[in-house]
Amino acid sequence: MAHTVDAVAQYGNWALVTGSTAGIGREFASQLAAAGFNLALLARGADQLQVQCRELASAWGIDTRAIPCDLSSADYLSTIAAATDSLPIAFFVNNAGAESYHGRFLDRSAQELEDCLRLNTLVQLRLIHHFAQRMATAGGGAIIQVSSIAGHMPLPFMAEYSASKAYQLTLGEALYYELKDHRIDFLTLSPGATKSRRISYGMEPAPVVRTALAALGQQPSVIPGWRNKLSAFRHRYLKSRRAAVHSMGDFQRTYLK
Repeated sequence: MAHTVDAVAQYGNWALVTGSTAGIGREFASQLAAAGFNLALLARGADQLQVQCRELASAWGIDTRAIPCDLSSADYLSTIAAATDSLPIAFFVNNAGAESYHGRFLDRSAQELEDCLRLNTLVQLRLIHHFAQRMATAGGGAIIQVSSIAGHMPLPFMAEYSASKAYQLTLGEALYYELKDHRIDFLTLSPGATKSRRISYGMEPAPVVRTALAALGQQPSVIPGWRNKLSAFRHRYLKSRRAAVHSMGDFQRTYLK
């Protein structure tokens, strides 16, 4: 992404970040604010959102809009539309989704499985479609889909989660090509473990976000961190599908609770 004035000039001056109060989403909000974007920030916690909006507005002299919203609710799209229809959103970071689950498939309830797939597939799809339509009408924009390295390889004991991330990756790489017809840059970001409120190990969020912003408009997808790139390459290209499944299954089994 071009720096500050150039980025705002290229994509417009309003960005929307979902899941903005922690981890990668919080870092996207900070770096986009530093680049001069006004921000619409979405998360479930209204109080945290208000604090985040005040801090970023004070630090960078930008306008902010807090959107308290639970994406698992039936009316999530109408809530988001009501809050953003008056804003020229031209940069959308589709970050919020289902939390990763590590455990046995048969220990999950049918409802838990469906909730994961709904948040990571249908909700992501509808949000992309909604804002891509607006961007196409306005003449262009940018969308970053935050997926996971889990989408690049089969992950026993994270079966439905990795499958949903594979969906995000395939969808995003296809839209990278298709949406160029409407001057929309699309990138799928596939991070590995990244530090946040729930995770104490992995990469820091800042280089993950910098990697994404640098790759936007240049390639269909990106994996931040050389260790993550190497892992994905080994399991996608250097091993047979069966060997990859067994390798990741044995690795995942050691971390079962």
